[in-house]
Amino acid sequence: MNRHGWRTTALVALAALGAITFGLRPAAAGPSSDRFRPSSRNPLAGGDAEDDALSTPEDFENAAALHPSPGNLIYVSRCRFAPFKSPTVYAPLGAPVADAVVGDGQFPLANNTSCYDPQNETPAVVNPVDPRNVATSANEYRLDGHEVYTSTDGGRTWRNVVVPGMTGATGGLGPFAHMSSCGDPSLAFGPDGTLYYAGLVCSFSADQPAALGYVSSGIGVSASRDGGATWGTPHLVTSSSGAPNFNDKEWITAGPDGRLYVTWTRFAFSRASGYQGSPILLAVSADGGVSWSDPRPVSDSAHPYDQGSIPRVGRDGTLYVAYEAATPASGYLGDALLVARSSDGGRSFTNTELARVFDDANCYPLNVTQDRQTLSGEQFRLNSYPSFAIDGSTGALSIAWADDQANRGCGYEKGGSFQGATANQVKLVTSADGSAWSAPRVITDGASDKVFPAVSAGGSRTTVSYYTRGYSPNTDLCKAMQLDLDTGAFVLLPGAVCMDYASRSSADGYRKETRLTTQSSNPYITFAGSFIGDYTGADVAADGTTFAAWTDFRGNPGVTAPNQDVDVARGAG
Repeated sequence: MNRHGWRTTALVALAALGAITFGLRPAAAGPSSDRFRPSSRNPLAGGDAEDDALSTPEDFENAAALHPSPGNLIYVSRCRFAPFKSPTVYAPLGAPVADAVVGDGQFPLANNTSCYDPQNETPAVVNPVDPRNVATSANEYRLDGHEVYTSTDGGRTWRNVVVPGMTGATGGLGPFAHMSSCGDPSLAFGPDGTLYYAGLVCSFSADQPAALGYVSSGIGVSASRDGGATWGTPHLVTSSSGAPNFNDKEWITAGPDGRLYVTWTRFAFSRASGYQGSPILLAVSADGGVSWSDPRPVSDSAHPYDQGSIPRVGRDGTLYVAYEAATPASGYLGDALLVARSSDGGRSFTNTELARVFDDANCYPLNVTQDRQTLSGEQFRLNSYPSFAIDGSTGALSIAWADDQANRGCGYEKGGSFQGATANQVKLVTSADGSAWSAPRVITDGASDKVFPAVSAGGSRTTVSYYTRGYSPNTDLCKAMQLDLDTGAFVLLPGAVCMDYASRSSADGYRKETRLTTQSSNPYITFAGSFIGDYTGADVAADGTTFAAWTDFRGNPGVTAPNQDVDVARGAG
């Protein structure tokens, strides 16, 4: 399959199967939240409706037919039009922030235009043996494959390395020979400094648009013994053949004994009644990722609708998995943050609801291209999945997420519809030892929207980083743009949409916000603004240096025109 082939398949499958696949409600009660939908780059994800799939005027018409909007208007990516064609729209990046993407390419679009390839979804990890060795990754649109970005000088300069053998296009053999990349990159360093990469792989069926559009889905893991410079043979953690099941949103971690743990969501669908459930599963490896246990259940029978799992291992070997689930007490109309705890290496779990998560169907407006939740004035899809860290020096646990509780219309308890009264905020729960947890605490200021937090912890200090709209100027550079299909005119919409990335630390009780970006940037730069990734990343080095990684929209100023790039800040806390 060529680099963009899956995108066409996604649009065709979306058109044919939207009513079947995306009801997300079993015959009885089911979750109304937008959370419980596949997040990866696949036909079940609702089609990211990337602008690079819209390569002709006819494609624009087809997109408008799939996603009608009042006035026959469609959103477009600003990357193809002035002033965003220039590499000098934004000021050059400066230390301690660096662009981790090297040698970005371009792809052709409509009207003899082009844009630089985007990258999004950014885990961040630091080598426990060498604090100068930092790694991140992203959904990589330069190739049908998986790529890791590594630094050996503390995040100052970067190298981009393709993980070989994970897809057919990157030399895959055996089950990987017919696989394509489905995204959701995850990274973990083992205690000996071995770097592990986990990513979704999928095999698509372009000649079966009336089916669910793919043949199989799975999770691949590869290991690097030299900090990410070279990679070994990948191994398959799990796979599902056929349309009823889809493996999604995997995450990998390593325990202090070197054991590896991968958790993920397995979506189950039925043609007769649609969405059946999405339990969290676990696989364990005791040999460096070569062989894996059979999938084991993490979530319990009371919580069949789940997403966004993050596994972590405590200093004593206790395994924890944080995830989001629809709650039985609400009739599965409301969501909660859960932690599953295992003291026997993942053979059994105790699941506990820690906090209500306010991201119900009436909490946010829906974006036009995917019918997924977004912020007012924005198009990128949201989630409230947790970010989870354990402080290796103290054993303390921290979980952060963002929700919309402050919105006076938010929550199944309130009924009604989205009212957009106040800003989305970041919340935090903590535990000294995993047995008792704090009440949820809002750690941001409430003055502007905050989304996609990443938490890191080390040396008795916790840092939470996140996107914020608090610095956006109300200028033309910070506007969304639409195309009027009736007149062919482009229209700038009112309201500031630019984003920044910032952080807060427990060192001062999260009182002070540190802006990590020096200039606000426009998320409508690619994907018609509908996708900026589903998570950001952060980690702490052994020397206490905090690193944060996010999808930035400035590109590499002075080198490329604006696009989605991976930026990393050193000393982010």
